[in-house]
Amino acid sequence: MRALLRRLASITVAVALVAGTLVGTVLAGSEIVQRDNAAAIPVASSLALPVPAASSEGPVRVAVLLGRTGTEAADVLAPYDVLASSDSFSVYTVSQDRAPVQLVGAPPVLPTHTFADIDSGAVAPPDLVVVPAVEEPAGEEEAGTRAWIVRQADHGARILGVCSGSMLLAAAGLLDGHTATSHWSRLGSLRESNPDVQWVGGQRYVQDGQFTTTAGVSSGVPGALRMIHDFAGPEEAARVGALVGYPGWSVTRSTAIPEQAFAAADAQVGLNAVLPWFRPTVGVGLTDGIGEMDAVATFEAYMVSGAARTVAVAATASVTTRHGMVLLTTPVSTHGPAVDRLVLPGSAAPDPRLGAWASERSIRTEVIAPSEGRTAFDSALEELSAHAGRATVAATAKFIEYPIEQLDLDTEARGFRSTLLLGVAVLLALGAGALPSLLTHLTRRSRARSGLRTSP
Repeated sequence: MRALLRRLASITVAVALVAGTLVGTVLAGSEIVQRDNAAAIPVASSLALPVPAASSEGPVRVAVLLGRTGTEAADVLAPYDVLASSDSFSVYTVSQDRAPVQLVGAPPVLPTHTFADIDSGAVAPPDLVVVPAVEEPAGEEEAGTRAWIVRQADHGARILGVCSGSMLLAAAGLLDGHTATSHWSRLGSLRESNPDVQWVGGQRYVQDGQFTTTAGVSSGVPGALRMIHDFAGPEEAARVGALVGYPGWSVTRSTAIPEQAFAAADAQVGLNAVLPWFRPTVGVGLTDGIGEMDAVATFEAYMVSGAARTVAVAATASVTTRHGMVLLTTPVSTHGPAVDRLVLPGSAAPDPRLGAWASERSIRTEVIAPSEGRTAFDSALEELSAHAGRATVAATAKFIEYPIEQLDLDTEARGFRSTLLLGVAVLLALGAGALPSLLTHLTRRSRARSGLRTSP
């Protein structure tokens, strides 16, 4: 009986060590990924930065919200670009204070206005508020953000909640009694936490009164086009839609999309999210005049896929986008960061200083300018496929809810780094589990040999 108990105890210890090693590896990897995605670019207090400006003097005022706990980059920049592409809209960013706001997985942005600017009447109140996903929608740090959204809704502003921005709206109590949607991975938990909202899936966007909510990430583009339709008419929406080039979009197209769920095919992206070791660092070169969607698409593709760490680089400490947004960057004029390759997105002319910096350091440079009638997400996902493979792109597109039928994807199998790391992690875990038995065995052998040496 005593031998059996010892055996069971040994097995229990071994299983605990295996599980603990694997869990520890996953937690450590997840922490690294979160730290990389939230990495802020330091800004010297003496640095003179450009002043961000609204996109135009258009009659429809649009406030694109910036939260305090990490704001989803594509939820901000993609709708901003779409709405600012119409002269009917004056688009600006707004936050609780003037400090740079960290975008998750992308460079920080300087807010154009503060809540106080609008509350005091110094800036005219918005007709439309774009609400992106934030890291802690129900947290205390976003209490002021939620209160400001409620004030704007009470004043009659239309509200566009992009992706998991619906969580911030739900936490503010604005969606109670309404029909809404969100990212497909959030719908189950939202139905439990906010039962007074009628949550629906399989819709690109849902409109209910003054509230419009969209499905995952890239759905903010059709959602913004719908706002153009509502405020400026179907002809203007069709014009901007043709300019943007979102796959399959039209003024009359159904909002129905496939309902998604986690599947085995998502495993590669899941592994990348918890096993980041030895992944490359990709420098994303930004230049003045770059389109907002061009600026964010590559960051979004690599952040969601987990296939690489990204860092924003430019010839200067900041760039001003096509429609007046100021993004902070790491300037290459002060040597610049260590990167494995440099990607130059967008149709704006690349800054020759970036090319010279990359050439001096033998950094491979790739230009990914979208062609007419295609979005920056097309170019970014095709570039990703050349380094991470079709399967990774398919899973990434699923998470940002972006069509891929029109893409020219690399069919060669790639992206085995995290799979190999998983094998190494499993071997290490098994080794940790076997260690107590091995040590016990070696101790017994040592004692046996010692006994033989001392026997007469």
